[in-house]
Formats: sequence, C-alpha cells, structure tokens
Amino acid sequence: MSVRATERLIGEIVIVPGLDNSPCMVVRNVDIESKLVTTAWFSDAHEGQEGVFPATALDRVDASEAAQKPAPRKGKK
Repeated sequence: MSVRATERLIGEIVIVPGLDNSPCMVVRNVDIESKLVTTAWFSDAHEGQEGVFPATALDRVDASEAAQKPAPRKGKK
C-alpha cells in the first residue's frame, strides 16, 4: 500500500516495493503539493544516498521488519 504525502511521514522507514532489492530508506522531506518524498539511505559501499520518489511509489516499513530484512545481494564484480 502506498503512503500519503503528509508531514507525519517524515522520519518513517519506507521502501520501493517495485524494486527487488529496495533499501530501507528514511523519509527526510515531503513536498505535499507535488506529492514527492525525499529519502536517504546508505549504499552497499556505506555512502550516503538521497533520492526523490512519488509518494505512490513507496510503502511504509515497520521498524521491526526493517531490522529483520536481509541485506541486498551483491552482484558479481
């Protein structure tokens, strides 16, 4: 179920269910008028990443589920 673009979403953990290895991301900002959500996460290389997604593309994740989610698989090098 997609999330609604409200200020209450800030600080929540979300994923992109359409991606097989979506990282767990923290919501940093919500643009209510354009319904865009700015998120932050760490890449496999431990670098901070930031992205902007439409609210309809995101699903909220329970913090306990996020802790149990396995790390994304690393591709062949």
